[in-house]
Amino acid sequence: MEANADRAQGAALLDDRQACQALDPSDMAGAIHGLPEQCEEAWRGAQSADLPPWERPRQVVVLGMGGSAIGAELVAGLLEGSAPVPIAVHRGYGVPGYVGPETLVIASSYSGNTEETLSGYDAAKSRGAQLVAVTTGGALAERAERDGVPWVRIPSGLQPRAAIGHSLVPQLAILHRAGLMENPEPSVQEAIRVLKGLRERLEPAVPAAQNEAKQIALDFHQRLPVIYGTQGWKGVVAYRWKTQINENAKAQAMANQFPELNHNETVGWEVPPAINRLCQVVLLREPDDPALIRRRIEVTAELMRPHVAGIREVWAEGDSALARLFSLLYLGDYVSLYLAYLYRVDPTPVKAIDRLKRELARLQAEGGERGGDGSGS
Repeated sequence: MEANADRAQGAALLDDRQACQALDPSDMAGAIHGLPEQCEEAWRGAQSADLPPWERPRQVVVLGMGGSAIGAELVAGLLEGSAPVPIAVHRGYGVPGYVGPETLVIASSYSGNTEETLSGYDAAKSRGAQLVAVTTGGALAERAERDGVPWVRIPSGLQPRAAIGHSLVPQLAILHRAGLMENPEPSVQEAIRVLKGLRERLEPAVPAAQNEAKQIALDFHQRLPVIYGTQGWKGVVAYRWKTQINENAKAQAMANQFPELNHNETVGWEVPPAINRLCQVVLLREPDDPALIRRRIEVTAELMRPHVAGIREVWAEGDSALARLFSLLYLGDYVSLYLAYLYRVDPTPVKAIDRLKRELARLQAEGGERGGDGSGS
């Protein structure tokens, strides 16, 4: 009875527009609401960018951190079964040892000032790699202008994690220009339509009783969210759910993917300690998952169900893989927003990261080790 009363109270909060707006002074809700239009703008911007017709590279490396890297991870997962060359995401300083003239290097930094990405840009340039940048400006844009490197300008004013459309969509255009994928425009347009349809069901005006994102946030409240995807882009989307919960709701979460989790994490559900009973599981499902993966999910859910607080399946929508990717990602973004409201925290600031950056900057000023841009911007 007490749990039902708490859930009812939480639902009432989520349906109180005035209370939620007071918790969200920087309007993260508006940033999430605008994702479909962001994708439209990102596609137009990428199409109008002055990109050269690169010779087809032997490999692609995307440089990025945090929110600026997640778009690359999603693209790599999306194309892992079809790209004719490897696509790697480098999160750190410098570049992998194999980078050279036959490597296309995409430097992605929302702010343009991410230290690790600038380090990678310089290293790639020194090795004669084919370079392109995606940024709002900053030092990365200055370097690109100085060096005659093509770059895609994206709009500023967002948190990097809320700029996922500007992070992901231009990379599709770049890879298409490099001859590594078919024209993504039909899939981009479908994804935008799917996002707009989802928004009508997930936005704050839709009551909790009819709003899947609010229902999942209520499931997660005062529990440990566990999000499972499958290999490829679904696993990356599961990780995106985790990091959105971390940064927006200021809460911990777990993420993993099939079939890898069946070789280790599954064993952790055998003994039912108290912590397992606090875990609320979401399984990200996709209609085209292979039969073996579907069976793994079913058996794993059977093993877990007696030991966890609950299990919920959510299904991707759309015909193209890109539309399905965005449908699951968008649901997770709204879930993280509503979970922030339930914890009565402002979803925008990331005080722990800001403090870390200040401490690293202080150490650097004192001659200590170089610190990275923890925000991944």
